Amino acid sequence: ASWHPPWYSSYTAHYSEAECMKEAMEELLYSYGTDIVFNGHVHAYERSNRVYNYELDLCGPVYIVVGDGGNREKMAIEHADEPGKCPEPLTTPDPFMGGFCAWNFTPSGKFCWDQQPDYSAMRESSFGHGIL
Repeated sequence: ASWHPPWYSSYTAHYSEAECMKEAMEELLYSYGTDIVFNGHVHAYERSNRVYNYELDLCGPVYIVVGDGGNREKMAIEHADEPGKCPEPLTTPDPFMGGFCAWNFTPSGKFCWDQQPDYSAMRESSFGHGIL
C-alpha cells in the first residue's frame, strides 16, 4: 500500500500528523494482511519492523518512509526521542487529515519515546532514492 504521510516515523518533522488516519485505517490494513507500506512526506529514510498499533507484530506491515529526495524544507535530521526534541502535542494536528488524534501512545504514557522506538528498524537522514 502507499499514501503520502507516514503513520510510523520517529522524526520530529511531521511527527504524528497522520495519527487520525492511522486510527481510522490501520485495522483494515492489518486484517487484510498488508505486507508493506510506502510513504513520503518526511524528508529522510526510515524503515520499521513489522508493527501494529506501535507494538511489534509479525502479522503487521513493514512501513518504509522514502521521502529522502528532499526539497526546500531540507532534510529531516532530528528525532522526537532525542532530549528536548519532542514536539508539543498541540503543534502536530493536521486539519486536512482529521484534526488532533496524537494521543499518548508510548509505554511510559508520554507523547514521544525516550529512545529509538522498537518499531523503528533503521533511520537515516540522507538524500537518495529507493529501488524495490
